[in-house]
Amino acid sequence: MDGAFWLPTIARYLLREFGRTFALCLGAFVGLYLCVDFFERFPGFLSHGASTRLIVLYFAMKVPLIVTQMTPVAVLASMLLSLGGLARRSELMAMRSCGVSIWQIGTPLLGACLAIALVSIGWNEYVVPAASMHAHYIDRVQIKNKGFRGHFNEAEIWYHGDGNFTNIDRFDANRNEIYGLRRYEFDDDFQLRRLIEARMARWTGSGWETSDVREMRFGPDGTLERTPLPTSALQLAETPEDFTAVHRDSEDLSYQSLAREIDDLRRKGIDTTDARVDLWLKLAVPFTSIVMALIAIPLASRHNRGSGVAASVGAALAVGFSYWVVLALTTSLGRGGVLPPPLAAWTANLIFGAIGLIFFLSAD
Repeated sequence: MDGAFWLPTIARYLLREFGRTFALCLGAFVGLYLCVDFFERFPGFLSHGASTRLIVLYFAMKVPLIVTQMTPVAVLASMLLSLGGLARRSELMAMRSCGVSIWQIGTPLLGACLAIALVSIGWNEYVVPAASMHAHYIDRVQIKNKGFRGHFNEAEIWYHGDGNFTNIDRFDANRNEIYGLRRYEFDDDFQLRRLIEARMARWTGSGWETSDVREMRFGPDGTLERTPLPTSALQLAETPEDFTAVHRDSEDLSYQSLAREIDDLRRKGIDTTDARVDLWLKLAVPFTSIVMALIAIPLASRHNRGSGVAASVGAALAVGFSYWVVLALTTSLGRGGVLPPPLAAWTANLIFGAIGLIFFLSAD
């Protein structure tokens, strides 16, 4: 009998098996991640006297990001377990005997993974940024008491000093660097006396080292005069620790917000290589689920009994681990300027997607 006649029934059965296993795997991985993270942070919570309410709220706000990180792993594991179970029960053999090809088995599962990828993009755009930012705020401000006496939003940072206001476009806590620094100095009548700008400031361990410093004043005829200044002309009393409360990681920003920040920094002549790699990763990483499915489906379907399935599981896990190694390598090369940001973000998907297609062709 033509296998296509049974395809809707088979597709529903495969999706039900995969969906149930995926939910269990995702829940297990998220729970394991939370347990490990909790025990790593527990001494810090004790030293800062964090309340149970803040601890629970902190981890609740971290769950959306953890779900994003664990989804590809859960897809890989659930494909191996669900299809491996069907193989052990000889159900896959029965399907193949009825004329159902590996492509017909894999199509509904790949469609489900495509849906997961698209949902992940929306999840990362609208849920993860707000939750991650709130989690960072709870950790840095409410638990560790790293308050910041100023104002900050998605676009910039403002704080005031003695007779001046300071504006910062971006603070990178990983490099201890400030980008787009401007200080507005006023006289006793609150009239703007001068504006000092610095393209970048880097923390040296004992103070800030600024670059491209210049002063702007209004001349007697009302024209704006720009004068280069020595790097020592602009000093900050704050340390990187003072700015920790307002540091924003890439996951704290949506795709649109990060793209706007990149455009703003580029117009001001600030290097945006790292941010552009992060921007492309926001698109590439969700599609890791499809890559994992392309690898897992033919490997899990190849054998019918215990030892063969175990070998397939081991091979798929090895390929999955290799994927993350390659992604980390290409991301580092992208941040270093060796690879263009789009290629740095998508190379791992292209390489391992091609490997998955080869597995499919050899299994059919």
